[in-house]
Amino acid sequence: MIIINSRFLTQRITGVQRFAIEICKELKKSNLEIEFVSPKNIINSEIAEELDIKKIGNLTGHLWEQITLQLYVSKKDALLISLCNTAPLFLKHQIVTIHDLSFMLFPEWNSKMFSLVYNFMIPIIAKKADHILTVSNSSKKELISELEIPENKISVIYNAVSTIFLEKDAQEKESYKNEEDYILTVSSFHPRKNLKRLIEAFLILPDKKLKLYIIGNFDKNFAFEALNIEEHHSRIKILTGVNDYDLKGFYKNARLFVYPSLYEGFGIPIIEAMSCGAPVCVSNIDVFKEVCGNNAVYFNPKSTADIKDKIILSINKPKQVFNQLDKYSWTKSASFLKIKILELEAKHLKK
Repeated sequence: MIIINSRFLTQRITGVQRFAIEICKELKKSNLEIEFVSPKNIINSEIAEELDIKKIGNLTGHLWEQITLQLYVSKKDALLISLCNTAPLFLKHQIVTIHDLSFMLFPEWNSKMFSLVYNFMIPIIAKKADHILTVSNSSKKELISELEIPENKISVIYNAVSTIFLEKDAQEKESYKNEEDYILTVSSFHPRKNLKRLIEAFLILPDKKLKLYIIGNFDKNFAFEALNIEEHHSRIKILTGVNDYDLKGFYKNARLFVYPSLYEGFGIPIIEAMSCGAPVCVSNIDVFKEVCGNNAVYFNPKSTADIKDKIILSINKPKQVFNQLDKYSWTKSASFLKIKILELEAKHLKK
């Protein structure tokens, strides 16, 4: 039997939760015997209903994962799959997903409690688990070097985009079409997203009619980067709580999508933007080169001047079809995971 740790349904949806949701939707379609279990404090009820979630226990958060879930899985002698970094500490027969090691490499970017918990838990979970998933070869290299995990114990399964970004809809609402000329970034508000330098670069662009739209949300687990943009409010717009339908419109009508992160495990907004035909201009970090290939203009994320120059270079690029997107499919990623599940279950039955 396979049990999916569905605690992610109690959390606000960011890239990590998006990964879990989409992989679970695909696994739900398979012929595997799967049970999706979660704490009672679900906030994403529609997805919970789609997955036919089973709520277990009265605990929540890490306590639910470490006590309720661990006992439940052990009793059933099941294979546990955890898709959002954390997992029970003392289960061996499990597949865990570690998206990146920012908590270890850059602890100053996170709250003290978040860093403390993750730096304690993740190394133990990684060494104990049967197998580890991660979302890029860049993250895989870090797991090998920083946690000394054997290479054959780690598999890369890429993120992808939700079907809404790929659908052709004749009635599609196109937000802000012909109203404003804007550069777009989609990001949470913490230091690794490097928004301060992006804003500095934007403000020295020669085209003063151009706007900057920042779409994102706040997260208490991460350090908050104060952007101090009050005096530029007429040119810089911060939008929170944007749904996927509207987000697609923002991508489609942007002159340029810019992603200036200093560090990422993957970067889902980049492939969302690419899928909507937006030209992309991104940091020259290894993971973005892996994700974008030759479909982006790259800049030094620590240089405001270079960000500005590359935005100018990119801004007049025409809409295009990107040749890198075939790599990214939730169906492909879930199919790979299904194969790994069957391998581990076969080994477990032999013991």
